[in-house]
Amino acid sequence: MSSRLDRITDEAALWFVRVQAPEFSGADREEFASWLAASAEHVLEYLSVAAVSSEIRESSPGMDVDALVALARERGDQHNVVAIHAARPVTGKEPRDATGRRGRRAVWTAAASVAIMGLAGIWFALTTGPLVHTTGVGEQAAFPLSDGSVVVLNTQSSIEVDYTEIDRTVRLLTGEVLFEVREDADRPFRVLTDLAVIRAVGTVFNVRRRGEATNVTVIEGTVDVRLIDARDGSGSPALKSADVAVTLAGDAAVPGGLRDRDGMVRLDAGEQARVEEQSHEVVVVDANTEDTTAWRERRLIFESQPLADVVAEFNLYGDRQIEIGDSELAERSISGSFDADDPESFALFLSTADLAESARRADGTIVLRLPREVD
Repeated sequence: MSSRLDRITDEAALWFVRVQAPEFSGADREEFASWLAASAEHVLEYLSVAAVSSEIRESSPGMDVDALVALARERGDQHNVVAIHAARPVTGKEPRDATGRRGRRAVWTAAASVAIMGLAGIWFALTTGPLVHTTGVGEQAAFPLSDGSVVVLNTQSSIEVDYTEIDRTVRLLTGEVLFEVREDADRPFRVLTDLAVIRAVGTVFNVRRRGEATNVTVIEGTVDVRLIDARDGSGSPALKSADVAVTLAGDAAVPGGLRDRDGMVRLDAGEQARVEEQSHEVVVVDANTEDTTAWRERRLIFESQPLADVVAEFNLYGDRQIEIGDSELAERSISGSFDADDPESFALFLSTADLAESARRADGTIVLRLPREVD
């Protein structure tokens, strides 16, 4: 069975053949742009195929690199037409795999860098929808944006990046992302979830959208958080104002107790806002920013959290899943720092602390059960 990367390579080769054809049309080009935008791997593999062929400059008129760059700039925001520089391999030889094919990354020659500008222009400017970045099970990835900002995606996360000449918008569809925002006074930077709008200027902050809440933690600088009225039903973000409840740590929720008339909550470095889905409240607390961003080192830190939540977090990171076999275990409180890639050590911790026993199924699933009583 061919691997996913082999399939992408085959598709890239087919596209390279198609774009050389004289009959390559505008509709074909739009389809090609959509294929590129589906994954960064698609761009990398196409460039590898193009570099091996050494025929980049001999492409058909429909895919001439200079023409594509010009078209990308003409159709899209100038900020989104970016150059990406490819490096020549350190050694003079290009290693091959067991099939005799050149190593996918080693084939990035100087010729490939000629085509990068045009491909990046298509990717960002010719697609009709936002640029999507997604990570799979256990995968983490950092992506530079065209304005110099950087997004770092945790495992099983997905965002849509939609930049225009007047604003910069990122939609967090699911998961967790660390944002390092490049300041641009002329173009506000906003992160949208289905619960909140987060606005930042030249700052670093973490946004998590899982379960029944959006958590916003500020690492550096200041961000503004507004609650979205998900009951609007129009499909576009509608901001609540008069009926927003803002709860400060230790205080009761006070309807209309807003920090400003627009319902905005301002967070400084070291603060976290939890936007609740059920209650439509914003709870502001002090945050341990090192713990919040420990996921970048693949560490999971819990403080008095239910075992069910801890298990759910572990299961985001790998194929070795954990299952709670006895429902009575779900609410047991767990604290500690654990390796996200080592669920076996976590199961051993539970056993040593007499919190749960574990057994393994044939498929590798770790099943947690109540400790047996010893007579």
